[in-house]
Amino acid sequence: MGSTGAAGGASGAEPRFARLAALLSGGGPVLVQTHDYPDSAAGAAAWGLVELLGRRGVAAEIGYRGEIRSRSLARLLAELAIPIRDLSRAGGSEADAPGRRVVVVDGSPSNGNVSLVPGGLVGVVDHHCKVGEPLAPFVDVRPGLASCSSIIQGYWAETGEPMPRPIATALLAGIQSDTDFLSRRASPEDFAAYAELFAAGDFEKASRIVRTVLDLGELELVTRALDEAEIRDGLLWACLPGPCGQEVLAVLAEFVLRTEELRAAVVAELDAPGPHAPDGAGARGVHLSVRSKDPALSAFSLVRAALEGIGAGGGHSHSAGGFVPAASFPGEAALRERFFALVGKIAP
Repeated sequence: MGSTGAAGGASGAEPRFARLAALLSGGGPVLVQTHDYPDSAAGAAAWGLVELLGRRGVAAEIGYRGEIRSRSLARLLAELAIPIRDLSRAGGSEADAPGRRVVVVDGSPSNGNVSLVPGGLVGVVDHHCKVGEPLAPFVDVRPGLASCSSIIQGYWAETGEPMPRPIATALLAGIQSDTDFLSRRASPEDFAAYAELFAAGDFEKASRIVRTVLDLGELELVTRALDEAEIRDGLLWACLPGPCGQEVLAVLAEFVLRTEELRAAVVAELDAPGPHAPDGAGARGVHLSVRSKDPALSAFSLVRAALEGIGAGGGHSHSAGGFVPAASFPGEAALRERFFALVGKIAP
């Protein structure tokens, strides 16, 4: 039941949101789960869907696994009073919610970026590259769109419900985050959704939330990482000692791609080492941000292949991320060589 097309729904077909709402009507509790370690785009899309479901009589809540490492998401949650549950600490067991129905937003279990809580998977709403077809009654996966917030805006448009200003502001921030203020790849549907949300939301607040992502200490980490970065075959590898905010990795990776000679960049956060961790291994694991401006060198393909067998990754051809648990981290040098060895294979 995968689908493509305009954000508002496929022509001649039953409206997408109507199908999802019908599947969720009645029965047990509903959880809208984001991808692990959510960002502001995931939080915005999940909230937009939860609020719209509520207008169709379907009570739902938002949950995630991992940590909130994103400063922009933390600010979004605080400024717009968005309720969200940490399912890693509580609420992740079947005993907590018997009969729970789950809808994954801005991620997909088949991509390996969502650690599903117990319950019945009813729907997947996503915009990332697909690895496999999710096994759910409702699947709306549109890799052609730059942001899941555009999909949720389309659901609101489908129903004709007036969108409250705070929700429009959140979804606007989601598109801003996913597209770097429309400076990265975006579809006509993303532009159309952005225009609607610009009129309905608070542009200044959304922009402030998305742009305010670093602190002065993290600027020092960026300087050190650039000093010690390594470049081969147009790929830059850099490491940041953690812990640091989630956005620092992306900011550095996107910044260095302004260099004409670079094709792609990989930035890793090596968290504070545990007592027995090899070669700087993080106690909580290693997070990576991958960016590419070379159409032949897909960031998605690069991170998936490099982390095969030791971690998980996914995203888009131009932008991707990954995570390696501390238990399977091979050390910085070995992880770095995995990426460099793949450049010539993927895009000689």
